[in-house]
Amino acid sequence: MTTHIRWSRRSLVLASASLPLVGMVRSAGAAVEYRLTHPADVTHPVHLEAEGMARRIEERTRGEVRIRIFPNNALGSPVETAQQTRLGAIDLILANPANLEPISRTIGVINIPYQFDNWEHAHRTLDSTARDWLAQQFRSSGFQWIANFEWGFRAFTNSRRPVNTPADIQGLRVRVPPELAIRAAFEALGASIQTIAFQEVYLALSNRTVDGQDNPVATVFAAKFFEVQSHLALTRHIYAPIVLLANPRAWGRMNADQQAVVTEEAARAGAAARTAVRTQEEDYIAQMQRAGVQVTRPEVGPFRERMGPAYDQLRRALGEQVWSSWEGLVNAARRPA
Repeated sequence: MTTHIRWSRRSLVLASASLPLVGMVRSAGAAVEYRLTHPADVTHPVHLEAEGMARRIEERTRGEVRIRIFPNNALGSPVETAQQTRLGAIDLILANPANLEPISRTIGVINIPYQFDNWEHAHRTLDSTARDWLAQQFRSSGFQWIANFEWGFRAFTNSRRPVNTPADIQGLRVRVPPELAIRAAFEALGASIQTIAFQEVYLALSNRTVDGQDNPVATVFAAKFFEVQSHLALTRHIYAPIVLLANPRAWGRMNADQQAVVTEEAARAGAAARTAVRTQEEDYIAQMQRAGVQVTRPEVGPFRERMGPAYDQLRRALGEQVWSSWEGLVNAARRPA
């Protein structure tokens, strides 16, 4: 026998109210999308590891935290996007601390020329001896520090001559970014510097507006500067990290568990990016050599000896207290824990 049940509108409403609130539970934990910007090309380890980080975060938070990545300065120049992140228009940024100089000159201490002996020394400083100090500087500047990634030691390329000594740079027309440390370093070496936006560097090198530029090897390769440059010198004059920062309000929209997941996965991605940048550097160099680029590996000692005027300029700009505090943290990292 079939029983027919007649439902009134009131009955339907009451019956619906008695069901488990599955939809409301889902909406309470609905996905929140965070925008992340960075300056790296899509082939760069920073971008590749950021993609992996975003996937793992979405999986571990069951889709509640989604990160949409905008690579290759898609949302603006590094300086512009740093300001946008600070103001909250962008949620997350993988930034070279040098690009925060207009916001906080203090953070520029990371870019002091020839202060780090090698990769390990730089990493110990950022991860250990200076970690808390730097985190406070970022907070004071309007950012939540999350993790350290990798950009690398800067190298020098030019179209005029091989570089083996500081004298080989003297008189060259060199493109530099706006950051004080890089400008001061090349001025100390006797170069004629010109500030040109990164997006315009390839054209400036191609039409010989400038003779050369400096960037980490991975960036030189990804941006294809080697196509319009005949010489690469591994001068290692400045170490440049990439740091993952959040706008504090965006960070606060995550609960404690989500913040823990993001922090863990960011640290994992940052470590992988560091490994990839270092291991791929020699491969990039070999590929550029096969393309006809002449590579030199000058001794850094004579270059460091020419940095006196740069150090004086930076010391005045940063202030004696900041300079001395940072110098102590860098020196402490020369003694492995």
